[in-house]
Amino acid sequence: MRSKSRKKKSAYWRGEKIVLFFKRGILALFIFIFISLAVLGVKTLARAFPVKNVQVSGNYHLEKQLIKEAVKNGSGNSLFKLSLEELETRLKKIAWIKKVSLRKQFPDTVMIHVEEAVPRALLKVDKHMFLVEAGGSVLEEIEEKSIPFLPVIIGINPKKDRGGILESLKLIDALAEKDVLSQQESIEIMLKPYGLVMNIDGEYVKIGFGNYSEKIGRWRELEAEVRKKNIEIDYVDLRFENEVVVKPLKKIKKAELKKKVKQGSRR
Repeated sequence: MRSKSRKKKSAYWRGEKIVLFFKRGILALFIFIFISLAVLGVKTLARAFPVKNVQVSGNYHLEKQLIKEAVKNGSGNSLFKLSLEELETRLKKIAWIKKVSLRKQFPDTVMIHVEEAVPRALLKVDKHMFLVEAGGSVLEEIEEKSIPFLPVIIGINPKKDRGGILESLKLIDALAEKDVLSQQESIEIMLKPYGLVMNIDGEYVKIGFGNYSEKIGRWRELEAEVRKKNIEIDYVDLRFENEVVVKPLKKIKKAELKKKVKQGSRR
């Protein structure tokens, strides 16, 4: 009796195992079919939404084609798979681009709006002329014949002396604050061992380092009085606290002029 019972039980377990095997097989088949359909769906979506248009706005100096080339998406690439984060990183490598906003517009368009850096100065190194933005980054090399009016920083290498470039830009900000930039035809800034020097419409001004707004303001207060004397100036020195030193070309008038200037600085 026991042997028959064991045989029935063994047959029952074999049947259960077969059923379980088929269930697992069917489940695995369904999973495989689901994954296959999902992959096929993604591929279908990729083919269904190719990037055909790149619309660019906000650019002034940059050519639209340069921005479109940076996108590196042709008609065969998918808008669905496009990573806006990677695209933003790629676009920000262009020196002119300060900020960028991106948007997908289905079914086939990428919208790009850029905010360009503003040229703040010209940088002349050897025989080359570059545009420089407010943060000290070099935007691009330009032809000297097509230069707009901007202050010119001369002979400071931005790779070797970025600090010198940034100090020059601080001086330019002070000149703008005191409304000097709009009233002068030519402003050149150089770096000497003792600090910054400015050639402003042929007038040589020693600035030094720091307190640029205060120094320019001090000189502006006395400039008109000095001009009334019709004296040719060798240089103006603003490096000393609460004092403007003016050296005239004719030594005979130096003492008189220096006295006048010092009296004006005490007012």
